[in-house]
Amino acid sequence: MPKLSLIAAEAERLLGRLPESGRLSLQQALIDLCEAHWRELRGAQPSTPLAYALWSVTPPLADLFADLYTARDARLTDALQGYRPGWGLALLALAEIGRGNAEGARLAHEPMMAFESEAAGAQLAARMAALLHGPEAAPSLHQHGHQPPLWKALALIAAHSGRCELKAVLEVIRLLADPSAADPTLQALRNALEAVGIHFLGIDDAHVRYTQHGHAHKPESIKELGDRLLEIRQLRLG
Repeated sequence: MPKLSLIAAEAERLLGRLPESGRLSLQQALIDLCEAHWRELRGAQPSTPLAYALWSVTPPLADLFADLYTARDARLTDALQGYRPGWGLALLALAEIGRGNAEGARLAHEPMMAFESEAAGAQLAARMAALLHGPEAAPSLHQHGHQPPLWKALALIAAHSGRCELKAVLEVIRLLADPSAADPTLQALRNALEAVGIHFLGIDDAHVRYTQHGHAHKPESIKELGDRLLEIRQLRLG
């Protein structure tokens, strides 16, 4: 994974001599538009625990930008003020770094670089946009037989929830670990995880606690969990 210093340097290279005043206003306009787009996409507040947890976590800004770009949304054209899409993603990457969101910066980095070719950027943006539009079919785990049970569990969470970023997946895991959370969709996910031998116990001290095939397993750090999710996301993006 690229270091944040490298992402920042490449973003600055793309932005060149864009004046600081213009940069900040353009950056905020893009953030505001992406967040407004999420409010449109998510709709009314749902009543079930799993749906509410996903509703409450904003997806990566880069994914929302990609969805706006793929839909040819006129608001994005207006917000970019004639600048190229890669410049917009560079500003979002810098914004995520400023927020301390390393994952968000890394998710903006690949499309930022891809948009040095408009065609390549458009293709990647379309695949990213697809991640926002509902759960996908459960993965064929036999194709990933070499992967450990926790990796398979994360792939199942991503498929059932339609979300593959760390913040959303952590919220799902918190619900899975709460026996009082009653939700048919959540129970279906618990059943799928049971089939691969994973039962989540909770999150504390920056680690995820779980059992594997009925036995307590060494906790997984949230950083390691994020790394696994990035790998799964890349597979989903193809």
